Order: sequence, then C-alpha cells, then structure tokens
Amino acid sequence: MVFAFLFSSTKTKAQIRHFIEFLEHHAQDRALRFGHQFKREEHYNTYTFLLEATPQEALEFAQTIGERLPMSVYFNFIEFKPYEDTPLRPILAAPKEPSFPDALRIKQILDKNSGEFCQIFDWVFEFSSPYLDTPSDSTQKHWNPSPQALKKAFQKMASDLKEGKSLLIQTSRGGKELSFVHKSQKIMFWDLSNVLTYMRLQTAQSHLLASYEKPITSLCPKEVFASLLLENPNNFELDVCLPYDLVLGLLGLFALELDMGYVYIKDSKGKAWDLSYKSPYVPKERHIIVSHDGLLIDKGIAKSTQSIQTLLSHYNTHQPQPSSTSQISPKSGSKTSSKNISEGKRSTPPPNHQKFILFLSKTNPTRFWVQDGESYKTALPISFEANPRCIIEDLQNNYLDGDKLVKNFSEHQSEIFARIMALSPAPIQSNNLIDIFASASFVLGYQERFELGRESILNNAKKFVRDKGPRIDFKLIRDDEVLRLDYPRIIRSAMSFQIAGLDEATLSYGFIDSLSEFLGNFARDMVMNFSIKNILLLGDMLGEKVFLDKILHYFPKNIDLTLPKEGYIDYR
Repeated sequence: MVFAFLFSSTKTKAQIRHFIEFLEHHAQDRALRFGHQFKREEHYNTYTFLLEATPQEALEFAQTIGERLPMSVYFNFIEFKPYEDTPLRPILAAPKEPSFPDALRIKQILDKNSGEFCQIFDWVFEFSSPYLDTPSDSTQKHWNPSPQALKKAFQKMASDLKEGKSLLIQTSRGGKELSFVHKSQKIMFWDLSNVLTYMRLQTAQSHLLASYEKPITSLCPKEVFASLLLENPNNFELDVCLPYDLVLGLLGLFALELDMGYVYIKDSKGKAWDLSYKSPYVPKERHIIVSHDGLLIDKGIAKSTQSIQTLLSHYNTHQPQPSSTSQISPKSGSKTSSKNISEGKRSTPPPNHQKFILFLSKTNPTRFWVQDGESYKTALPISFEANPRCIIEDLQNNYLDGDKLVKNFSEHQSEIFARIMALSPAPIQSNNLIDIFASASFVLGYQERFELGRESILNNAKKFVRDKGPRIDFKLIRDDEVLRLDYPRIIRSAMSFQIAGLDEATLSYGFIDSLSEFLGNFARDMVMNFSIKNILLLGDMLGEKVFLDKILHYFPKNIDLTLPKEGYIDYR
C-alpha cells in the first residue's frame, strides 16, 4: 500500500529541503520506497510524502516522525492517510544523515543522565574556548573535548555569568554578548518554564519560541518583574528567544543550576571570544509576532522594499502609479460606504474581483485603497492637523461645547495645558493615521515633548491586562462630499476620559481597541456594500501584537484575508 503524509508550508520546496531529507532518511533506513508531491497554493503550499509500506510499517514510520520531527513554524503536519496504489521509485542511495539533530536526539544530548549527554560534535564544528584545558599533546586549534571537559567549561562559564561577568560567544547566529546583569532589549531565557515565570505568555507564543526555527518574539513582562527586567521603561516589551543551538542549550543547563533563568543578549563584534564554534544548520534569526489564533507576522523588511509600489508588487497585484489613485466619493446614509467605486466599470463587481488594501505603518503614509484591475482608488483619505495646540483651538472654536471641555481640561491639567499652548501655532499636516497617537499622548501628558513618531500610547497599551478598553470616538464625517475621519473628536473623547481620571494603561488600550474596531467596521462595510471579499493588510503596525490581536478580532470573518509575507510587511 501507499500512504500519504500531508504537510503544509509557507516556504518553497527548496526551503524545506532539510525536512524532506529527514523524511527520506527514515524511509531509506527502513528500506521503504517513497515519493514526493509539492503543490503551490495561494496562501500556503502543500507537501506530500508518499510511502510504500504495510499498514504496520506505516504506523511505525508515523510514530518515529511524531517523536523525532521538530515542531516547525513553516512546516506543519496535517494528516496521514492511505493513498492510491501508485508504484514508487526504488531506493538508489544509502540513507543520508539529516542535517539537524531531531527532537529526540536533542532531548538526549541535553539530558545529564543520558549516554548522549554533550555529544554535540556531529553538528558543531571548530569548537574552541579558553575555558577548556587544551590537551598537552594537541597541536590543533580546534579539537573535540570530552563530555567531562565540556561540563567543566560550561560550569565555569555559568558561574562567571552569575557573578556579573559578560561572555563573548561566537554563536551559530554570529557574535553575541551574554550578561546576567547588564540589561538590553533582547533577552534569552534558558527554558520555557522561566519564560512563563517572568513574562505574559500565550500558548501560541510558547509554541513559537520552542519551534525548530527558534525565532525572536516580543513579550511583555509580568508587572511584578517589569522593573527587574526592562532596560527602557518607555518600552514595555522585550525581544525574547530560547537557546537556538546545542551549545547554548548546554550552557543553559548549568546556568539553571545556579538559579539563573535568563541572560541578556546583544550583538557583538568582539574578537577575543570566550567561546567560539560553528553550527551551520541552525535557521537564521527571525523576529516573528504570533496572534492569539496562531497567525504569524514576520517583522523583517527586505532591503529592496523602498516604496509602496515595490511592496505591493510582491502580492500578485498591479503596482500603483501616483497618477492612478483617485478619491472615492461618499454615499449618504452609510458611515464608510461610497457610491460606485468602480466608475466606468461594472457597478457591482464580481466576488474576489476588487481588493481592499489597508496599509497602516508607524513611519509611512496610511493607505485605504481599493484596487480594481490596474487602477487604485482611495477609499478614505488620511490627512489631518497633528499639532496638539491647533487641535485644541479647533475643538474650542468649532465643536459644540468644545470651549467648556477645554476650560475644564485646563483647570484639571494646568501644567499639561500650559505645555500645549506653548507649542508653535504653525500647522503640522500628517498623512499617517498613527500620528494621532503622538498628538493624543502629548495632550494627555504621557510625554513632555511633542514629537511625531513617539509610541507612548502603544507602550502604555501593552501594560493593560484585560481585553476591552474604553471607546475612543473614531468617527467618519462628510466634508465637501469627501469622507474623512473627525480627528479632533478623537482627541476630545480622550480628554474627557483623562479628566475623569482614567489611568494611562486603560485609556491607551482604548485607543488601540477603538481604532481596531473602526478599521474592522470599515472593512465590513466594504464587504457589504461593494462585495469586496479580498483584503490585504500591510504595515509594521501589524508587528505590534497588542494591535494585531485586536484588528484580527474585529475584522470580518467572511473574507479572503492576506497578511504580510516574510520580508514584505512595510517599506523603508
């Protein structure tokens, strides 16, 4: 019989070759015939490993794979089932050793009671360290020390870390400096248990950290450990990873014996290494955010992506030209809809024909676009006055009871109000919706100096531990037949909550929650009014987990949603 082992992957066949070779090795080791099928899909690929075997042999193979195949971010088992009896090619080569230690072997190498303890030199090369006692008869720069020598060296390294000394290590991901006392933005926990002790951790995040790829992810510390762990109080997140190769895993065992659950880690270009080795099969470093539901966002930005045009070219879409974008006219009676958005084309486009593109970046202009063929139309223009003083004066002069609110605010927050009125009255126009956060954080007193790009509200929102914030008014109005956001109203509602004494974390989370709900409602109206089922979400705001979870929560579920590809979340 032929059995099919079906896997899903977001990578190409060449990029998962090491996993394919792993399956081939275990099939060849049992003298079983095998074959492959690889199918490219729109959002992911499917790989099928075909095995010609008896039912018992197939079950034993499945058990081996279950025990030994590492959990991966990019290569996931779907199902195991009988396949039509198709003759498979004969075995022509001897079993090829996998290029990485499997899950069971790693467990044995890191087990002090195992006969495999410290047996790393099938995957680690050119190992050297001044912590090792070089044999008197050795003339080689690199040699393979015994498990006992490794144990002694790692014990000394861990002891030095505990006493406050930094270690310079040439790791499989380049030169790193490890320290238990000198804080940095990036922290490596020696095991998941310590991550769970110190950090707020969801199940999907724990699976991500423990995966074969060992990526970095951003986590918030538990409040009680914030002052202990954080390098910068203005950033309530740390970039967290686990040991990503066998050597670091072994060092961690001895660090844990000294009640040292973590070390800070940063890049180093040092030359006098305390430990140096090569482990060529370790995956490259990635910074990945995972949503509550397990969707992955890679925060990396490819160097070649330098404009919105080049960014969109990676999503099988026509590249927009500046002259091809136009404004969609609003339709009365709807908060977010517009009349015939495909003027000159069919008034009711077929499903999945048009695409709604939402690009929300912390540094680049916001885009609410509808793509129809080669044309791009603006569904919602983003342009507003970002100067807090101008916003306050607008509220005072042009909004019902705005003067009373401003007077009340000035009495309750006299120092903040004085800082606002000390700003230059010169207009500051912005095309980036996220800049409203900087305006609001200055008005609310979260920062003493006004500067676009400041992330005080994002940082405060990460401290919030519940899942529902107060409603900030993100409302649409019609201005000269153009649909736009009422930006001063956003600030007005925040000022009212601030006067009422709402704390920073709760109010800041309300901004993220309310913005996400607004975007979800906007997308839902695009689906309902224009039958747009394809939505593309881009921008580095998706790399902020506090925002990612909320926008995915509020977005309609009956759509074909495309999220950023690796390297193409934003542009520089």
